Amino acid sequence: MREAIREHRAHYARIFVAYADCGTGGALDAVLKEEGIERLPGAHCYEFFATAPVFAQLAEAEPGTFYLTDFLLRHFERLVVVALGLDRHPELVGEYFRNYRRLIYLSQAPRPGAIEAARRIAERFGFAFEHRFTGYGELGTRLAGLAASEETLAWRA
Repeated sequence: MREAIREHRAHYARIFVAYADCGTGGALDAVLKEEGIERLPGAHCYEFFATAPVFAQLAEAEPGTFYLTDFLLRHFERLVVVALGLDRHPELVGEYFRNYRRLIYLSQAPRPGAIEAARRIAERFGFAFEHRFTGYGELGTRLAGLAASEETLAWRA
């Protein structure tokens, strides 16, 4: 991230990071602070899309929730099933997901068959299913605000 910022800083009036601190343990925020770069707040994309208050309510209501986004739904087999070895060792499903009770599909854009595909994943793992259309949530709102600002879009020659 630091390398990308430094490579592009001279070309833009402002740089904004639309990336969650998903799994960096605060390292991303430390780099951004040192570089003076703002980032969309939140621990992960689920919070971006659902919005922080809604995500907090969902998590509090059922801590054992598995969240899907459009991206994760499209790549579920590769990113979850194959990556966790569930294709080779299906007996591990109970170990990996023993504390999950429900699956919430946070969809960003309507796509034919997506809700049914998410429901099948929930059934496959024995989770209750819920769908919430979030659009792009806080990410969409913030990016739209940045795009509306001529200063942000100014290209430095």
